[in-house]
Amino acid sequence: MRPGLILAPVALLGLAAAAGQDEAPRRPPEPFRVFVHATPTADAAVQATLDDALPMVRERVRRRDRWFRLVDSAETAEITLRITHYRQANLNLSVRGNLSRSMYGCWATGYHYVDAVALAGDERAALSGLDHRCVEERPSLRSAAGHLAEELERFVKDNYGAVSRARAQAKRERGAAPR
Repeated sequence: MRPGLILAPVALLGLAAAAGQDEAPRRPPEPFRVFVHATPTADAAVQATLDDALPMVRERVRRRDRWFRLVDSAETAEITLRITHYRQANLNLSVRGNLSRSMYGCWATGYHYVDAVALAGDERAALSGLDHRCVEERPSLRSAAGHLAEELERFVKDNYGAVSRARAQAKRERGAAPR
């Protein structure tokens, strides 16, 4: 048996162990510090809609306390969630034409969308929370914000290694800052 044949499986095991370090656990050792804010804009109407969505998004992120802890500033955060757009509307299906099979019993559907950008170190992702259903079932900002919080958790899980490294860097920077 040649020495290279023995080393190859050992090297593969080492690579597999290193890759496993970036895999998200069921629950992180401590929640990630998240700053949630709305993109400032000069358009008063747009700013009003963002300001309407902000408290509900914060609440829904706060409820995912196994993964997140809200903080009051970007400087103390490891992840920033910036709300970029919020919109809601009702669509009258009788005007729109064909009904989809899932909306067969609806005369109109409503929706709420909350769009945001998540930033953690060098990782960045556009995220959207959506609630779309029959008007009688009352689509809500709460559900859309909850979906956005789910998407934030998925972003962290999918990028766990990079987000964890961003956390370590943020801790080093906070530790180096004078108190």
